[in-house]
Amino acid sequence: MIEQAFAPFFAPFGWLSIMLIVGVILRAKIGFFQKYLFPASILGGILGFILVSVGWIKIPHAAFTQFAILFFTLNFISIGLTGADEADAKPGSTIRKTMMRGMLWMACLWAALFAIQALTSLGWLSLTNMFTEPIYPGIAWLVPSGFAQGPGQAVALASVWQGPFKIPNAVSFGLTFAAVGFLVASFVGVPLANWGIKKGLTVHAPKDLPQDFVTGLSEKGKGPSAGQLTTHPGNVDGMAFQLAILMATFFITYFACLGLKMILPGPIKALAFGLMFLWGMIIAVIIRLILGKLGLIVYIDNNVQRRITGIAVDFMVVATLMAVKIAVVWAFIVPISILSISAAVITTLFLLYFGSRLDHLGFERFMALFGTSTGTAASGLLLLRIVDPEFKTPVAQEVGLMNLFLLLLVWTSFFTFPMPQVGVALNAAIAAGMIVVALIILKVTKLWGEPTWNK
Repeated sequence: MIEQAFAPFFAPFGWLSIMLIVGVILRAKIGFFQKYLFPASILGGILGFILVSVGWIKIPHAAFTQFAILFFTLNFISIGLTGADEADAKPGSTIRKTMMRGMLWMACLWAALFAIQALTSLGWLSLTNMFTEPIYPGIAWLVPSGFAQGPGQAVALASVWQGPFKIPNAVSFGLTFAAVGFLVASFVGVPLANWGIKKGLTVHAPKDLPQDFVTGLSEKGKGPSAGQLTTHPGNVDGMAFQLAILMATFFITYFACLGLKMILPGPIKALAFGLMFLWGMIIAVIIRLILGKLGLIVYIDNNVQRRITGIAVDFMVVATLMAVKIAVVWAFIVPISILSISAAVITTLFLLYFGSRLDHLGFERFMALFGTSTGTAASGLLLLRIVDPEFKTPVAQEVGLMNLFLLLLVWTSFFTFPMPQVGVALNAAIAAGMIVVALIILKVTKLWGEPTWNK
């Protein structure tokens, strides 16, 4: 029985685990990786990508792709199960009074930047298609999906295109742009953070980064708390209980997707499982609300769920990088390089411009948003910690809470971008509308002011 299950499940998961451990060791031992704060998941994923490419790991790329999608979905479900901390949820709290501007600023710029990355990539792709092997123009949307949304969303979107809509190599493109985004977060983000510290742009400029942050390993007894167990170990292990809630929600989500697939009309049936992460998060929020009404919400610990979210992100990153097909990257190296460099330059200049025009915590918010717009929220928090090592500013919370505004700004994109039959023109118009709305909000709310960094 175990032998039969090893190849389809345990073998790829085992390699993901080994590569993650190797990544931890590399970060702890090699100064270059410490200098650029490479997360262990990226190091392990890159090494795994090399080993798969040369044939030393004989696991199909599709197996790692499936794991990337799975962990992405579990990540969103865990986020849905995680609520606001009690102190932050009270009326009149710090979040409600002083963080709204930061949350709104980040949400507007993220939405505008996502659209700009897509439109500029569309322009470049239209040009390169004249001189190289043509690529479906909608692939331009995989650039911001990989950069600004992360590997999970890129794979989810690309899987819809490559599966039901038969767009070739879509998953490989999405995985590639996600991988490049992580590299930009490290090789561009870390020098930018050091530049801001030298110019005195930070509120809590650090003298030196903590040693555990540099090496990635905490000293014995000095690591952060993983959360509070809500069950007695004589009854059920607390971690097992939290995982059971997560997987039960995933179970419900799966059957909800089956139901959606049955009732949705033909053209959009693919959105049933294509947007499983979104349906999972919605179901998780509903379950949390129900538990709250029943007085049982105390048995979900936010910190434990955050640890589960972190686990899903780390394994998702490793799986994403190991799923990239070197053959596809090499065959389309010219358009991939042009689109990647363009997205990196535009992201940097765009956020530098608006970060310098924010009257409070501009550089901290710039760094957090830069990491989030080139990798994941974890990348944003990693860069933020360089300039705010003890998280004394509220920016860390803003990174997560900005999604409340994003749902209002980009909700249409969830349903149109995954559908090639909508057409590139309509999606481009929606993207342009996102830019206009976001910039108007910034201007009206006075979050787009005069330069402040050079004063």
